[in-house]
Amino acid sequence: MLSLGFVTLDEQQDHTYCTEVAKRARRYGISVCRFSPLSIDPQTENVRGFLFQEETNEWTNAVFAIPPFLYDRCFYGHDERSKKAKPIMNWLKQRPDLTFLGYGLPGKWDVYEALSSHPLLSAYVPPTVRLERADDVLVLLRREQAAIAKPVHGSGGRGIGIFQKKGKTLSVQDHHGQEQAVIARRSELEQLIASWSRRGEYVLQPLLPLSTPEGEPFDLRILLQKDENGRWIERVRAVRVGRPGAWVANVRAGADIRPFSEWLDRLSSSKRLFVLDGIETIIETLPPYLDHTFGPLFEIGLDLGATDNGAVWILDVNSKPGRKVAHLLPPEQQNELYEAPLRYCLFLARGGKDNDLHIDH
Repeated sequence: MLSLGFVTLDEQQDHTYCTEVAKRARRYGISVCRFSPLSIDPQTENVRGFLFQEETNEWTNAVFAIPPFLYDRCFYGHDERSKKAKPIMNWLKQRPDLTFLGYGLPGKWDVYEALSSHPLLSAYVPPTVRLERADDVLVLLRREQAAIAKPVHGSGGRGIGIFQKKGKTLSVQDHHGQEQAVIARRSELEQLIASWSRRGEYVLQPLLPLSTPEGEPFDLRILLQKDENGRWIERVRAVRVGRPGAWVANVRAGADIRPFSEWLDRLSSSKRLFVLDGIETIIETLPPYLDHTFGPLFEIGLDLGATDNGAVWILDVNSKPGRKVAHLLPPEQQNELYEAPLRYCLFLARGGKDNDLHIDH
């Protein structure tokens, strides 16, 4: 029997998702376990983790060898556990006897650079620079009303900062729209950026006008996964709508998830054509390009923006996406999400090469 291991930093992270996958694993001839990279014994290379027992539908404590197939669901912060876990995960990914469902993406800057160099995708990438000094903000704000700073390794809206012109000063806000500082001098801006840089790298982009007629921030989330033949499949597309006054539509901050079709129906026919053409170009081109550029992936959460003129923008690409948009799916399609890691694991076990460029919708 094949063995597939979910790797997470937090014991309870993805617990429900992992359990639903494990319940379906037996029919594929797969046993499922879960563990933290910090629970690997460096001497024996055995793992202290949890094995799923199909008879009871429960997890039991166990010690076992590192499974040959691994599903990386580790999310890192600035804490000590993250600092210790990262090099262990890198070591696991370099081992030829282990296969990951997906090998992940680097930080936002590397991804934006790769997309900006692609002949088709570059048209959908907002102008992006590294945020290193005050001039980066000031130059951008000479031609834009507002700019958004994003942590290179951030997700879920955490750490985002908004720079907005406010008379002769700059208003600095968090992603909730709460003002954090008012900057009147260049030296104050330099100090702020220096303090952010101590936490990690940032990129800077124009703040795109992405809001509903009611003033709610929104974006489009598309979940893509590979199927049992290594082909990219679109699983679901949805619209995330935040609260008025916020800058990002983040589900953790209370954003609603709405059907894509409802949003699309509100557009004029000409704008609808522009938007759909942009989306189709991106989802046909981006997944195989990322595979080729950064190594094989299993799934992608694609965040897109659509402005009033019908332009579509790539806001973020996540190789460890959440699944909150999946609740819009009927039960049989939700089941496909839970079976997808198992089917793809079998494909890899058969020696499959995931280089098929076709995307099914």
